[in-house]
Amino acid sequence: MDKPRLIAVDDELEMAAMIAEIAEMAGFESEVSSSAKALLDAEAECRHDVIVIDLFMPDTDGFELINALANRGCTATIIMVSGYDKTLLKGAGKIAEANGLNLLGTLTKPFRLDDVEALLRKAID
Repeated sequence: MDKPRLIAVDDELEMAAMIAEIAEMAGFESEVSSSAKALLDAEAECRHDVIVIDLFMPDTDGFELINALANRGCTATIIMVSGYDKTLLKGAGKIAEANGLNLLGTLTKPFRLDDVEALLRKAID
């Protein structure tokens, strides 16, 4: 059986790499992207089972990415992360769900390793 595929999209490459490393420990094949625009330009979202999205990025923010993924009929499971207000993150999650995306959960930065692992295990189940 093929490993599930994950991409972490965050302008902070260290953060994306950390999420990707946790995903690999949980049994995923993973990669990182420092830009939502690069993800969309490469149409890479279609190749992944899980997409971890930072809500605020310089080139294209998470809200724009949510809309683009919904417009493309993305079937990947979505995990949203942000270092900003939890209320804003929850609101973005509701927007993702309202647009038909499969939101698995949200994480507030800084997050605990256990929280990331728990969400990723849910994605596999």
